Amino acid sequence: MPIRHTLQRHILVIGSIIVVAGLIAASDTLLEQTEQIIVWIEALISRFPVLGMLVFVLLAMASAMLAFFSSAVFAPIAIFAWGKTVSLLLLWLGWFLGGIVSYCVGRFLGRSVASMLIGEEKIANWRYQVQGRTRFVHILLFQAAVPSEIPGYVLGILRYNFPLYLTALAITELPYALAAVYLGESFLKGQSLVFILLGIGMILASAFVFQLYRRLAART
Repeated sequence: MPIRHTLQRHILVIGSIIVVAGLIAASDTLLEQTEQIIVWIEALISRFPVLGMLVFVLLAMASAMLAFFSSAVFAPIAIFAWGKTVSLLLLWLGWFLGGIVSYCVGRFLGRSVASMLIGEEKIANWRYQVQGRTRFVHILLFQAAVPSEIPGYVLGILRYNFPLYLTALAITELPYALAAVYLGESFLKGQSLVFILLGIGMILASAFVFQLYRRLAART
């Protein structure tokens, strides 16, 4: 699948999730039912607080390594249970650890294992895009622009400098974690318009960063 089509599909999936969540936030009935579920889960978490945090971090790690779900959908639960600051730290930590694991899989287990997890076509296409463009600014934009399950595997396979990868990973995951937390907060408050506008802004920012990456890559 061409890279543009991969990103278009990724944006379509995120956009669909945002629209559905926005409609739930706009409906008093649906929001109330969702809040009942969140309250029930929070009560369970309060009985096992450490285990709850561990599970949330593990889900965030998995979403940073696999394409089929995003841990950001659990942000409202985390905010309800622990507040914005702790939720932000846990989400960022999970994504950061997931990026480390995916890098190690690519570097030490190789392309065959990485391809089993996210697909051979993705690995081949993005490896071709990144290979030979290893300045830190390239990697920073690459990490910020593409779906989070891709960069770690690709850069691990290419044996990119690990400390620089960690730096790019730490920087780029923070604004997405912030956006997820504020999206979760606006959802809990039933602010559907704010939720949708934040989601659209997040998608536009990602598209803008990807265009920057493409232009920079074209120059090299």
